Amino acid sequence: MGIIEIIIIAIVEAMDCFAVSIATGLSKSGIKYSRAMLQAVSFGVFQGGMTLLGFFLGNFAERWFSSVGTPIACTILCILGIRMIWEAVHGDAGEQEGEQLAAKNLTIANILLLSIATSIDAFAVGISFAFMNVNMALATSAIALASFVMGVIGYELGRNAAKKFKTKIPEIIAGIILIIIGAKMFV
Repeated sequence: MGIIEIIIIAIVEAMDCFAVSIATGLSKSGIKYSRAMLQAVSFGVFQGGMTLLGFFLGNFAERWFSSVGTPIACTILCILGIRMIWEAVHGDAGEQEGEQLAAKNLTIANILLLSIATSIDAFAVGISFAFMNVNMALATSAIALASFVMGVIGYELGRNAAKKFKTKIPEIIAGIILIIIGAKMFV
């Protein structure tokens, strides 16, 4: 997998962090900037960590699935893409809970819960990386950095912007990109 694909996946994986950070900024204007930065750092750490965890689990399983590795990776990425599009169009039950959680207070416990919730997809992507030729240091770093940056940008946009920035278009585009990358792997 090339650097362009890794960067695209990193940005796609960071979209959940971006959306949650916008919600955080919109829902609670009195949040200290240091707390928002802690949330962004947590997003980066969890996204990178879950990617690595998925990779190691996938490497362990690769011994048994080496002949079907590419179709498995393709399927995982396509399912993630379809799920992102579905949730964007039909709504995600957890999204409202996440926004309410952010609106209450941005405590450390809440930051950890939001970080875990946004990093589940990174775990699945890490599993798919085990079946491909991927530079994991680059991939993990890119995903962690993109998640941190998107967390900061999302918070700033949410804090400074009107409700019109709450849109599902980035999630739909992210889902389409994952499906395209998965289909490209299969071909």
